[in-house]
Amino acid sequence: MKKFFQLNRLIVLFIGIGLFVLAFEIYLMHYEQLSVKRIMWTPIIFGSIGGASVILISGIFNRISYYLFLVVMGVSVCVGFLGLYLHNRWRFSAIMNTLFFHKPFDFEILTAYTPLLAPSAFIAIGGLGILIAVFERWDKV
Repeated sequence: MKKFFQLNRLIVLFIGIGLFVLAFEIYLMHYEQLSVKRIMWTPIIFGSIGGASVILISGIFNRISYYLFLVVMGVSVCVGFLGLYLHNRWRFSAIMNTLFFHKPFDFEILTAYTPLLAPSAFIAIGGLGILIAVFERWDKV
């Protein structure tokens, strides 16, 4: 019983729960547009499947689950960067105008429409998972 309550196992379990909660929150935020823009299903499907697999991994902890966990965390980072791009691609022209053409920066573009940092939660969860896997290896178990 003591082996199950190792710190890295608990962190992996909470990472899985975090992916589930994030998928549910994104489902609620994208609900009205899911039938129009199919790409919005990407974080919902990944968060659900990734969360379930990470929760199962937290109970197994062997060499195969270690590498599967690293793959899931890498995909989480990729999904986060995809969401960050899709949420902010319309802001790029305003930022480029400010950086290269010395036009005044309109701070309203940071607060208007899509959230600026919400997709970065997938990046943070994936990064945390990669860090816990690299610094607390469990594939030797």
